[in-house]
Amino acid sequence: MDNIKLPISKSIANRILLLQAIHGDPLLRVSSEMPDDVLVLHDALEKIREVYGVPGSLPLREGVGLGLSLNLKNCGTALRFLQVHLQYCYKGEPIVLDGDPRLRERDGKPTSQTTSAKILHGETIPVEKDESPYITMSRRMAETYPNIPLERDWSAAAFWYEYVAIHGGSLFLDGLCKDSLQGDRIVADLYATHFGVQTTFTPEGAKIKKSQISTALPIDRNLKSQIAIDFVNCIDLYPAIALTCERLGITLIATGTDRLRFKECDRIEAVAKHEVRNDHRMAMALMCADFPVSIEEQACIAKSYPNFVPQHITPIKGVNDDNLGKKHALSKLIHAATSEYVWLHDDDIVLPPATKKAVVLEGDLIILPLRMESLSQKPSFLETLQMVEYTAIQALTMRTAKRGRAVMCSGANLIVRREAWLACEPDLHPEIPSGDDMFLLEAMKHRGYKISVIDTPDFTAVVRPLTSWRAFFRQRMRWAGKAPQYTDPDILRCGAWVLIANMIQLLFPPFILIKFPIEYSLIRSHFLVSLLLAILYPYYILVCLLGGLFRKHKW
Repeated sequence: MDNIKLPISKSIANRILLLQAIHGDPLLRVSSEMPDDVLVLHDALEKIREVYGVPGSLPLREGVGLGLSLNLKNCGTALRFLQVHLQYCYKGEPIVLDGDPRLRERDGKPTSQTTSAKILHGETIPVEKDESPYITMSRRMAETYPNIPLERDWSAAAFWYEYVAIHGGSLFLDGLCKDSLQGDRIVADLYATHFGVQTTFTPEGAKIKKSQISTALPIDRNLKSQIAIDFVNCIDLYPAIALTCERLGITLIATGTDRLRFKECDRIEAVAKHEVRNDHRMAMALMCADFPVSIEEQACIAKSYPNFVPQHITPIKGVNDDNLGKKHALSKLIHAATSEYVWLHDDDIVLPPATKKAVVLEGDLIILPLRMESLSQKPSFLETLQMVEYTAIQALTMRTAKRGRAVMCSGANLIVRREAWLACEPDLHPEIPSGDDMFLLEAMKHRGYKISVIDTPDFTAVVRPLTSWRAFFRQRMRWAGKAPQYTDPDILRCGAWVLIANMIQLLFPPFILIKFPIEYSLIRSHFLVSLLLAILYPYYILVCLLGGLFRKHKW
């Protein structure tokens, strides 16, 4: 069982810092392992103290010039706390609060942070029914200062609950308190009730484990379930819970989410579109749900959890940002990866519903299954044609690979051992559009690396058919254009048999009576469409082959 080190609670740390600033006490010692939000507030309070002194002391005017400008980055807590702090303790001083463009977009309405800051400054605010847990935390901290222990962060723990709910297994969250000041402590109850993740507390922290069968979920995972959660007092839990629901096929009815549009980004839209948008909680929630997040996008995580690293294959996104093509982007991604194995998939596929059981990865290239599905309830003829063809291709891919004679694989769903990929990199023909997967398969076989297969629903990804004939033929011609570069005997023999069989049918049409039963044994569905495809296939191959050989293809 992995031991997870959580960051300190930035909610508690920032309130301690503000109380220390108000009382003129030494500020909390900080380190690079602390969340950026804590460092931002600490540095701002320290600069104010250096220039203007502690509250109640004579201002240190010498050398101030036009005043002090503080860059708060994208830290909304620091902005709200300092707005109140300056009003109470440094009123009239020329101190400017600034930050990232997103911080400037924050609305000016009072929030629980504004009320919390007023309470910490000693203002009497009546207790309201259904008061925000953050305001309650501020009341308790103002009453018990300076005897306030630093806790580990329950908001950060939420992403590990998400991870275990989706992937199963168990984790130990070091230093997590059962009797916490933090409102997001409720995450343990929510995940126990709705997702079957149980929490066992010890003096050292909390063990979380996914139940084998959750009474809150239907045993038949093909059935849709529905849950309703009010996020008004746990707004930061929304990304983790929403993506947990999405991955487990649960419909979430969320209320109390109005403030989400004014966080580091519009989190409602970001969750729907699976986008990071420079939001630390979005990055972590997406990574735990197996959505790709580039190394550059991961930088924002330091805002709350600098040492966050998912325990399985870390999703990173290779981007063709230098216009050198997919293969170059893929190369950058592999070189940047740190895990022994890298799970490669195209950005436009639908990953399997992350209920994967633990598997032992054996081999250097592991071929994973794909299934083509249309988004339409009534697929067009073109879409049906592609689904039939894809079924046959996938059946051929898996059968030959299982027999140790792999002739095909798809870069849309592969696991590769990083060191093996790097050894094969010189043989991947970066000058040829397409073929990153097939040339990788060839190079692996040529160098004697082991090719294996995982053929289970837990690893089956879904691809979508193309919706226009133009795009369809352009893709097939691009595929055919790399054929002259193949050197593997198994691939060449398979290609030759397909070509010869279809040319025989072209010259002697009754040959389809022999060929079609063999092809249909791979498909076993859509009989009429399969038959039509078998009739047209020789012409289709001829067009694609000629187009692939004589047309210049670009990325």
